[in-house]
Amino acid sequence: IAVFCGLVGLAVATRWIMLKPNFHAVTAAALFAGFYFRNRTVAVLVPLTAMATSAWFIGGYSREVMLTVYAAMMLPIPWRSFLRHRLSPARVALCAVASCLIFYVATNAAVWHSGMWYSRGWDGLMACYAAGLPFLANALAGDLLFSAGVFGAYVLATRYLGAGSLVAVPLP
Repeated sequence: IAVFCGLVGLAVATRWIMLKPNFHAVTAAALFAGFYFRNRTVAVLVPLTAMATSAWFIGGYSREVMLTVYAAMMLPIPWRSFLRHRLSPARVALCAVASCLIFYVATNAAVWHSGMWYSRGWDGLMACYAAGLPFLANALAGDLLFSAGVFGAYVLATRYLGAGSLVAVPLP
C-alpha cells in the first residue's frame, strides 16, 4: 500500500507542480508499478489513479484525447517482463524512452484526429507532431529522470536496507 500511495503521490505532485509541460513522473510510476506489483490490476491503477486525481484539479480536454492519454499512460506496464528478466539502468532507460515515444505518437495522433486544433490533412498531422516536439523533449527528460530516481531508490533500498532481492513483492 505504501509503494502504491508513494507512486501515485509522486506522479500527482509532479503533475500539479508542472515545472514544464509534460515533465512529470507518471510514466516512471507506471513503469515501476508494472515491475513491482505482481497483480497487473494494481499496476494499472497506479497511473490511472494519478491521472484521474491530478486531472480533477488540472482539468482535461476532449474525451477522445483524454482516453488516448489515459491508455498511453498504461503502456509502460507491459515492460514488466523485460525489466524483471534483468533489471539494469539501460533497460529502464530503454523502457522509459520507448514509452515516451509511443505516448507522443499516440496522443498527437488523437489531438490531430479530434479536429479541434489541426486540419484533417497531412499538413495538419505534420503540424501537430511538430507542435508536440517541445512537449516530447520535456517528457523524455522527465521520464528518464524520474525513472532513474524511482528505480534507483528501489535498488538502493533492496541493496542497503536488507529489503531482499530485486524480486517483485506479491500483494494479497
